[in-house]
Amino acid sequence: MKLLEKFREKYMSSNLFLAVLAGIIAVLLWLFISLTQYPSVQKTVYHIPVTTNITGSTASQNGLSVTSCDVEEVTVEILGSRTQIGYLTNETLTAYFDADNVSTVETKKLPLKIKSESGIKYEVKSISPSKATVVFDKMDTREFDVVPLTPNVQIVEGKVKNPDEYKCIPSRISITGPSTKLDMIDKCFAVSNKEMSLDTSYVLSGAELKLYTKENAAIDLEKSALEISTSTFDINIAVRTQKKVGLTASIAYAPENFNKDTIKFRLSTDSVTLACNNSQVEIPDVLDVGLIPLYEIRSGFSRTFSIEKRLENTELINVSDLESVVVTIDDTDLEEIPMTISSDHIQISNLPDNVYDYSIITPQIDVTIIGSAESLAEITAEDIFGEVNLLNTTITEEQFNQGVIFSCPSFDDVWIATNAKVTIERTKAEKTTSSTSRLP
Repeated sequence: MKLLEKFREKYMSSNLFLAVLAGIIAVLLWLFISLTQYPSVQKTVYHIPVTTNITGSTASQNGLSVTSCDVEEVTVEILGSRTQIGYLTNETLTAYFDADNVSTVETKKLPLKIKSESGIKYEVKSISPSKATVVFDKMDTREFDVVPLTPNVQIVEGKVKNPDEYKCIPSRISITGPSTKLDMIDKCFAVSNKEMSLDTSYVLSGAELKLYTKENAAIDLEKSALEISTSTFDINIAVRTQKKVGLTASIAYAPENFNKDTIKFRLSTDSVTLACNNSQVEIPDVLDVGLIPLYEIRSGFSRTFSIEKRLENTELINVSDLESVVVTIDDTDLEEIPMTISSDHIQISNLPDNVYDYSIITPQIDVTIIGSAESLAEITAEDIFGEVNLLNTTITEEQFNQGVIFSCPSFDDVWIATNAKVTIERTKAEKTTSSTSRLP
């Protein structure tokens, strides 16, 4: 009792003590009124992230993904218990949208909702923004060819880029992304703006990938949501020699005395462009398209020669659009006359053996003599000679046919056109024997 009286006299009579006590009572009274009369309060939570995870939804089950959402975070007004709502923050709350009503590729404006894994009960009063524009698409992976582009690379005179070896490394890429975005891609370029002049092959590093639509509009890779298998490209620039080459045709089986200038060939084109990847191979100034046997040339002659066939087994490449050349003759100053040549004027050369004798049994051949009018006016059958060459001829029968090459030694501006053959007979050669007498 005395102790209580001393305490009352010492402290309760103090103004400071009374002030502190009054404050404590006020707080307790405020807490009592708040908890009993106002148990729920409202709270604003800022920067709540919006999730685009739609796992388990109808959209996901139909192979769709969210490729774009125009809202990244929201502000929410929530109402809840005064004693629990304080634990709700932008780390315990998540904004989301419902994708159960989406089954096709489309863009939809969907209401945003709030959820929490904390277990705290609350009421959402408002969400700002309240809706999001969401793009649903199917993710796909496709392959595209990459084309090199080097606008500032120059090739020195006499050299050109080899189009077959002008390519990117890698030359094909995989791109993953929304199908609607992939549908937009029409061209893929590996672009290098480096400036250089080349006279030999070169590998250019550090090319940048650029994508374009069919309308040649550039696609912004950073905003396209596309994943590309590689972003590093080299460009192989193969350089080869190239030259414009004249064309000509040659005459075969002409006698030594024949003046080949007598025949004037006309070619359907006078040049072709050739290239060569081997810098050690020299490209000729003139390309001979083929040999024409003299005995086949006559008035109205025409023959087509393939450029590609002519270049077989060579390192030369035809880089022009020319595939073939037509060769004709200028027969303006030429005339033709028929003539019959006796087999007496035909000889056999290069006999294959000395076991057989060979003789021509065809009595005569009709031929056509072609040349200038002056020479044809003077020529006779006595001026024409023929040769049957048996070199490399395989003979299996006693009689066989063989072609004849005619010449006219007395005239250098006429030739004989014929495809006629003579029949040759072979017979066993008679052996020469000598007798030897015996002494008794």
